[in-house]
Amino acid sequence: MAIRVKTRRLRAELKSGEEVVIPAWVVESGKAGPRLLVTAAQHGNEVQGAEVIRRFVETTKTKLRCGKVFAVPLVNLPAVRERRPHIRMKPEQAYGDDRGHNMNRWWPGRPRGNDTARIPHAVYGAFGTEATHVLDLHCWEKHHAPAVLIREAPGLRALAGKLGERFVDIRPPSDRTLGGHFCATGRVGVTFEFSGQYTVEPDQVERGVRLVTNYAKAIGLLPGALQKGYSPVLYSDKCGTVEVTAPCTGLFAGVGLRPCDPIRKGALLGYLLSDVNLKCREIRAPRTGYLRSYGASRANCDVAMPGHHPYVTKDERVARITYRKKA
Repeated sequence: MAIRVKTRRLRAELKSGEEVVIPAWVVESGKAGPRLLVTAAQHGNEVQGAEVIRRFVETTKTKLRCGKVFAVPLVNLPAVRERRPHIRMKPEQAYGDDRGHNMNRWWPGRPRGNDTARIPHAVYGAFGTEATHVLDLHCWEKHHAPAVLIREAPGLRALAGKLGERFVDIRPPSDRTLGGHFCATGRVGVTFEFSGQYTVEPDQVERGVRLVTNYAKAIGLLPGALQKGYSPVLYSDKCGTVEVTAPCTGLFAGVGLRPCDPIRKGALLGYLLSDVNLKCREIRAPRTGYLRSYGASRANCDVAMPGHHPYVTKDERVARITYRKKA
């Protein structure tokens, strides 16, 4: 049977009576197998995964060998259209001040809940009960390295290690997230965080395509060998972390490093120009490891530009280095 690709329109009625229509792709192989749900943009500023899904669907149109793929690139379409993390946010309203509208706390949704809860209900009703696996794509701010997020569940560590990413975070259970709900119901749930919000970056898209392709290969949806990624894979509960902080107030200037880069002890991380006496201090790596974060970042940098400003106060973090503990 030939591969079939359909476009579905998932409908959610808001409390006002307005109807939100969420477009989705369904790719069917015509053969029994795993059924993978791939989602992106639960938060309207986290859009890199949408382009990854588009490219992944193009691959499945010709190579899906069994099972199905359900692909929803713009889950929280109202928030995407408002260009904010959650619907009805005001300028510089804190990300955590979601007022009940953080979509990733509402799975599997509520048909008579608030407007945000009604969209997951429509998506889950269409695909969630049939899907055996989920990959939920998110983005955190640009100073943090991409990471795979899983909970402690049988087989998830091995699967996460095949996806090609450097960092795997073992997170405490949360059954209200999409990935957590899948795990809580005996299925496979994995979340991924890209580096960078409000933007679609070619390097992030490439690593995302590798990630979702490896996921599909690992569970048998696509043929071929896994694509090589970063080595070693660092699991958060097997690693240590060193915070690199500013020795004084001033302006931090980096030297072109990126989150996820390997770093040697003593390597130059950047310069700190004092705002008191204009003396310049070199900031160097206190140990060998990998950059988990790099650059000045602070609360609310996902909704307000001052959070990205390179002016730092004494003891404020300018980098975080993660290293694998010795067995």
